[in-house]
Amino acid sequence: METTAEEIMSTELTTLCEDATLEDVLKTLSLKRISGVLVVDGDGKLIGVCSEYDVLLHIRKHPTLHAALFQERITFSRHPQVLRTTSPLREILESFVERKFRRLPVVDENGVLVGIVTRRDLMRVYYYRAKLS
Repeated sequence: METTAEEIMSTELTTLCEDATLEDVLKTLSLKRISGVLVVDGDGKLIGVCSEYDVLLHIRKHPTLHAALFQERITFSRHPQVLRTTSPLREILESFVERKFRRLPVVDENGVLVGIVTRRDLMRVYYYRAKLS
């Protein structure tokens, strides 16, 4: 039986709502020591991902930093590629390699966010497989 996203995903998720400010995102990324945060709607459905890159793009639009900037709603990548809980390991690996993603959200059949698979999760799977060989 092939390993699936559901078996390797992390379920302790850090999320923000779509009206999060730049300050909210900076605080979350800094304190949690993560490079991206998942954006969900009121029903827990994934609507996007806000990465460090998105933050830098947002800041670059403003030639001078001012207090109001940090209260602006952040722009983020909408309609991210996702994995299903049943996505097989080979498909997950291909998604990471082909698109150079750092993380892929996992959603259930209703589009509700249930987990995330990161590059580190994949490294862990292959490390333990190597150890068992």
